[in-house]
Amino acid sequence: MASFNLLNEPWIRCVYIDGEARLVSLRQLFKDASKIRSIAGDIPQQDMPLLRLALAVMYCVYGDQFADDPSETELRRLWLDVWTAGEFDLGMIEEYLDQYESRFDLFDEERPFFQTPNLEYTDKDPDSLGELIADVPKPDKMLFSMRTGEGVESISNAEAARWLVFLQAYDTAGIKSPVVGNTHVNKNKIYAPKGMVATGWLGNIGGTYLTGSNLFETLMLNWVLYIPGGADEGAILLGRPDDFAPWERDEQTADLIVQRDFHGVIDALTLQARRTRLVCDDDSQVCGCIVCYGDCVAPDDQNKSEQMTAWRENLKLQKDLGRGTVPITARRHNANTNLWRNLAPILSYETTATDLRPGVVQWMDELQAKSEWRHNEHPLESVTLRSQGMTYGTQSSVYEAAIDDSLTISTMMCRHDFDGIQTLLDVVDRTAGAVNALADFVRNLQVSSGRQSTKNNQKPIGAMKDDVRETAYARMDQLFRVRIAEFTKDKDPEQYSSEWRDEVHRILLRMGEEYLTQSSIPAFDVHEFENNSRKEPMNTGIAQLKFRSRLNISLGRLQTSHDERKPNFGKEGDANAVTN
Repeated sequence: MASFNLLNEPWIRCVYIDGEARLVSLRQLFKDASKIRSIAGDIPQQDMPLLRLALAVMYCVYGDQFADDPSETELRRLWLDVWTAGEFDLGMIEEYLDQYESRFDLFDEERPFFQTPNLEYTDKDPDSLGELIADVPKPDKMLFSMRTGEGVESISNAEAARWLVFLQAYDTAGIKSPVVGNTHVNKNKIYAPKGMVATGWLGNIGGTYLTGSNLFETLMLNWVLYIPGGADEGAILLGRPDDFAPWERDEQTADLIVQRDFHGVIDALTLQARRTRLVCDDDSQVCGCIVCYGDCVAPDDQNKSEQMTAWRENLKLQKDLGRGTVPITARRHNANTNLWRNLAPILSYETTATDLRPGVVQWMDELQAKSEWRHNEHPLESVTLRSQGMTYGTQSSVYEAAIDDSLTISTMMCRHDFDGIQTLLDVVDRTAGAVNALADFVRNLQVSSGRQSTKNNQKPIGAMKDDVRETAYARMDQLFRVRIAEFTKDKDPEQYSSEWRDEVHRILLRMGEEYLTQSSIPAFDVHEFENNSRKEPMNTGIAQLKFRSRLNISLGRLQTSHDERKPNFGKEGDANAVTN
């Protein structure tokens, strides 16, 4: 019988601070946490599920100390004590893991890790590894595949373990084949229950977490012990009754279970969204799998357990459900926009009953605000926000895009009362208006040339404007990453915003000049175009005036006292020629 114990066998891919890449066991991960730079999975989207597995162990280990309703002060003191030590209590971790050692074996006969023992399909052989591994080439999921050939016949136990954790987090939805013991069979098919999350849980949220300079800091930054400001019984996350990891539970079933809500943060971190089993060949390598629906939760009102996503009030769902209260659902990532363009839900604090920021951001806010911190500051000057996730196509039955972005921010950006947050978001918002002005300017150049529709292999106007926006944001990407990283509490928000907007202003003016140069349109040719059911004349001169005016409205007039370069655009040297 094959055996591969995740506590002792190296299987988690990590990069150490010295740059060396190594495989480590779960025990070694905690032992070397301060020496490890980060987890580095086969694809970036493995990182978050593996991080969440380690976090679940932390909640289990330390939760045993606080089973008697700990106070918020006690929990903050615990967090600070562990942080100050700079390492985990390995004795506690080892003692805990020893209790469940057999349940971390991939092929344990009674309790295989993250699997259902003896699981079988009712009327077919196990699936190929294409159902387990996200980047195996298939006709409907070639988008981010890095593999070659027809597929993969077998993989090592270590790689299989990594993909197993990924599968429970991100598996696609769609019709599943029935397994022995499932009581929800409909015409020899298994469907996700109506109203429940059909993909893996992480596929339903906009995964967001904080990273530090090493894995120890990263784990600590995401170890949220209570929900700040929570007045109800669900506010304490550590040691919550009935909140168990899969390896702690004795009961198990092959059937689909609609549990509706998470039992707590550990359940959210380790949800067994699939009933699955790895299949080995004669060489004890994994060659196939069995996958069916498992524990199913609803998408709404899970913010008391899930701490790694921003949230929103979902009025449409309220109407659909006919509820008196507004459901809270996770904000998903947009695969087509950079993280810095979507910071508002992550950083913005609204003075409402529910804080909709990610729990990890709220936690950093709380730790900085409480008296336990020296000088009312977080010990780190900056952290890195990381967003990860998957998007799906065709009824969520196939992977569409993989999301992975990161952004360094001052820890003050986690403070709900830091004025710089609104300044940052204001610049991002103003920039969006200015980029739209550039897209309209290029549209107006097309109108000036007489091209307003798809002719002579020209792109439609709408698609052309989208290309302009994408190019503009790409041009400004590095500027925004640097500006956001350097926006610390010692900066004057008003002055910093003004200088930042000036840089954006100059970039867009230069881009406008480039588009004008490329267009080669006679300056005085006039064409009419329809604008809100009204025909308006357009030539390059009018287009330039409108463009400069809108930039001034969105970004403010350029501060010529530190204008490094006045673009040769329209009237020479006069970027502020029109203000309304």
